[in-house]
Amino acid sequence: MPRLNPASLHASVFAREEAMIAEAVEKLRAGLSRDGQEAGRCVAGLIEQGGALVFPALRAWTADPDPQIRKTLAQGVAQAADPGNPFRATFLFALIEPLLWDQDPSVRAQARRVLREELIPTYPEEALEVLAQWAAEPNPQKQAFAAEGLVRLPPSLAKRALIPLRNLGRSGDPKVRGAVVRALRRWRTRAPEAVEMELTRWANDPVLSSLIQRIRA
Repeated sequence: MPRLNPASLHASVFAREEAMIAEAVEKLRAGLSRDGQEAGRCVAGLIEQGGALVFPALRAWTADPDPQIRKTLAQGVAQAADPGNPFRATFLFALIEPLLWDQDPSVRAQARRVLREELIPTYPEEALEVLAQWAAEPNPQKQAFAAEGLVRLPPSLAKRALIPLRNLGRSGDPKVRGAVVRALRRWRTRAPEAVEMELTRWANDPVLSSLIQRIRA
């Protein structure tokens, strides 16, 4: 009897599972109702059951030509957010990110609402990491968006959230710098001590110091 190769056996099982997941996602996509909430619950259920295996198939939905499918995906991400399952956060942020820049205004608005109202409050630590990554990208639009998102983190993360804002304050783009000023103004009302400590660091920086007066206005 030939000896079984555990690695080959594992790969074969994994491939079958992936194929089954892809088939389930495709059946769901083909049979989606126009009831957004119900469809969103179906997507959330698939995420809960399939975990990482379902991600590639659902990621393809972010480029689906039907905006209703993309909106359903955003709804599913919202309903799959679970503070008891932090390991799911990486996949949910990755699914919502392309929708934040969707060409359809209604999809874009819904995705940003999901990020603001569901993902950031549910996964603040993971949100800080994701927003800091967006802030570091050479894209002024994404940098300004990250600045606005950072201020939605809880006050307990203020000191850490102010670090990427400090870096964004050195941007040469006026829209990014404007977003930083607005973010620091809001942080002053939520974590005043942390902001004042941060601004003392800015006082000796020729670029950042020019923003202090605007922040305190």
